[in-house]
Amino acid sequence: MNLNMLHAASPVNSLSFQLHGMLQGSFSHPIIVPQQELTTYTLIVAQQGEGVLTWNNEEHSLMYGTCFLLNPHCTIEIENTDQSPLSLWILTFSIHMNESHPSSLLNAGEFCVPSFEALIRELKEISQKQHAIDAQKQMAAHGNFQKLMGSLLQHLGPHKKTENSRQAVLEIIAALKENYQQDVSVEELAKQAKISIRRFTHWFKLLTGTNVSGFMTALRISHAKQLLLSGGRLQEIADTVGYRDEFYFNRRFKQTVGISPGQFIRNHKKQQVNICAMSCLGHLLALGIRPVAAAKNLANNLHLRELSSDIHKVNSIPMQLEEIANLQPELILAPCQNDYDKLSTIAPTLLLSGNEHNPLSLLRMLGETFNKQQEAEQWIVQYNRKTERHKARLADIVASDETFSSIEIRSDSIYVFGNFWCRGAYNLYDGLELAAPAIIQQEMINKEAYRIISEEQLPLYVGDHLFLTVVDPERFKQLSATLWWKSLPAVKNNHVYHTQLEKFRVSDPISLHKQLDTQMKLLLAR
Repeated sequence: MNLNMLHAASPVNSLSFQLHGMLQGSFSHPIIVPQQELTTYTLIVAQQGEGVLTWNNEEHSLMYGTCFLLNPHCTIEIENTDQSPLSLWILTFSIHMNESHPSSLLNAGEFCVPSFEALIRELKEISQKQHAIDAQKQMAAHGNFQKLMGSLLQHLGPHKKTENSRQAVLEIIAALKENYQQDVSVEELAKQAKISIRRFTHWFKLLTGTNVSGFMTALRISHAKQLLLSGGRLQEIADTVGYRDEFYFNRRFKQTVGISPGQFIRNHKKQQVNICAMSCLGHLLALGIRPVAAAKNLANNLHLRELSSDIHKVNSIPMQLEEIANLQPELILAPCQNDYDKLSTIAPTLLLSGNEHNPLSLLRMLGETFNKQQEAEQWIVQYNRKTERHKARLADIVASDETFSSIEIRSDSIYVFGNFWCRGAYNLYDGLELAAPAIIQQEMINKEAYRIISEEQLPLYVGDHLFLTVVDPERFKQLSATLWWKSLPAVKNNHVYHTQLEKFRVSDPISLHKQLDTQMKLLLAR
């Protein structure tokens, strides 16, 4: 047997992808890629902003979620068409195979993936090993890229239908804006677009950021606001924007805006309102709004104490209704339905619950209510910039599959926190985009503010990293002495970070920033 001829006598059909270059960046200047001819395969993924890809003299929009595979010898140019930066991933690669030609394997053009977020995670994982010197890490990066391309093959292959799904959905969106009063179904819209329901819903979410129901509600409520401010009657407005009766319109308006149509009119007619903040004090202060009174437990919060020193403080537990009534507030912010029922007998009341909305969603709602949208967006941009810097610092020390939990130990209960409420969980899951344990991700994220669990359930909820607030030190002392507690990965690996209740009690925009600083110090110290 001649082993030197084994490749000819018993060949192995093989296919591999060689990654040559990888760039991720946010570009503000108008011309990002000047006109040029490509010499290799190129993958372009748009993560943020808006721009135009000119490919062989044809223009294609670049926006969040758009992906393109470009073939060698084509001519391209990329421009930023928006004032905000255009964030792109650009990868160049070649194909090695001993069967057929690469062009028969991949179809150049725009494509979509089942989960854009998963694609970004895979790109980040490859990027972390991009400059590795260690041979094993280089092989790992190569393996990750093979895995990525393998998952993309089904979306790039020669049998993939070539209809321009994105353009079809864009035309549907334009039609919906003109006919927002009409009731529609996803099935009907997908049929009009001549694509599958799955493909339609995928592109609709990428292009609008929401589903059909949410998009139609936003359109109707936006038009309803204009009609309300012009003095229309509720029944006529409900009928005009497509709701079957005044009662249903009232309910949908309040669910979406957070206040009733009548309160919306009153808020926009008044320049200043005497507010009693039994919830959302930090949100109001962030917007530059100073209430006449606030719940004592909020005003005494560590991060708000100085800012609210001149604000009248009222008890919330037990609630002093007579004292609040004597202040003659024109508007009250209530944290829960039970308080709303009591406070609404005194003055118009808004129900703004941290159990149902994340901190920055509440900020946007209040910004819209008090005509402070610009101030709200400034806070959100500032927060996002800060978290982006911190995510870059964590990229080299926290693996993408490591999980994080926020848990509180009390004498009579154990709390696990989702991303709505306090104890810094919003910073972990939404701000820093750290992964949650499976049960928290599947059952709590964007669904439950918190959950009370037993000691026996702790192993299910404790991630690889644990941010722990101890309210009852004696109970925690007993708990931490058990063998099963010591066997938790977070405990064994010294990844338990103790946080003080006083610093992490609430999750308003002002407190979030300071809590994020504390969390980063704890993580980087390990």
